[in-house]
Amino acid sequence: MRPFVYRTFLLILMFATTLLVGELYVRQYPNPARDKHQWMLRHSQEVETLVLGSSHTFYGVQPALLGPHAYSLAQVSQTYRYDLYLLQHYPMPRLRTVILPFSYFSLYDDLETMGDEPFTAVRYRIYMDCDIHPWLSTWHLECMQGAAFKEKIRSLWRPATMTWDSLGYGTNYTLTQRSDDWNNGQQRAERNTHVHGTETPASLELNRGYLREIMNHCQERGIRLILLSTPCTESFCRHQSHEQLAKNEHVLGQLLRQHTEVVRLDLTEDERFRRCEQGYPDFYDADHLSTVGAERLTRLLRPYITR
Repeated sequence: MRPFVYRTFLLILMFATTLLVGELYVRQYPNPARDKHQWMLRHSQEVETLVLGSSHTFYGVQPALLGPHAYSLAQVSQTYRYDLYLLQHYPMPRLRTVILPFSYFSLYDDLETMGDEPFTAVRYRIYMDCDIHPWLSTWHLECMQGAAFKEKIRSLWRPATMTWDSLGYGTNYTLTQRSDDWNNGQQRAERNTHVHGTETPASLELNRGYLREIMNHCQERGIRLILLSTPCTESFCRHQSHEQLAKNEHVLGQLLRQHTEVVRLDLTEDERFRRCEQGYPDFYDADHLSTVGAERLTRLLRPYITR
């Protein structure tokens, strides 16, 4: 019995050591959350224009073109829960403009409950000093997020695909990296459809509340809030759920009637991004802009930035 217990103990010890080494390695690996947090700790008091949101703004808005004091805290799959947290967490006494996406999925995404996204929530607890989840919880350990943890470990022998610049803008959505089947409108729309018939996800009320709090915060501080819907291809728009679109507009309409100061920019079907020169160079996929499209979009935003 004693040898069995000893061998079992050794196996557990080896497994725990492997996880610990993997955890330490992954935490040292470059990631935008840590870089953005460190940048904000040094420069948040200088920020006048702040970009928040998901991949639509992480890849779609270039802070370098918005003036000398602009920065992006946007990240892939970032939800309104964390947009609100980041907006309130860092001291930004000079903040005058916030750019926030309102996308097809914005009112429904919730990292903590979505089947394939929970791993992204750990970046806030580990790398951005976020206390929404307790220390040493599932949200404080990279190794507890199975598939994502394995993917990060693979960086030992495979280079990272995500890159970003010194102002937090994602730089890897270039035309040279765009796949041949990039115009995947049906696939992208179906992936982001959450309303089916009369069914209403619980996350709708959750995100409505967070969006209202963001609007309230900006109103109270005299910050201009730009609510931006980034361009999408015709195929993406064609496959969106009419029920979800109607629900989005109903909820947003209620909030905008209470916050008339919010600037609403809906460029979802803007024809300037659908011209066919050189095969739709503005798009990386059906609902994300390429670096070319991001430059075009950011230049369109410049007149709305409060100086």
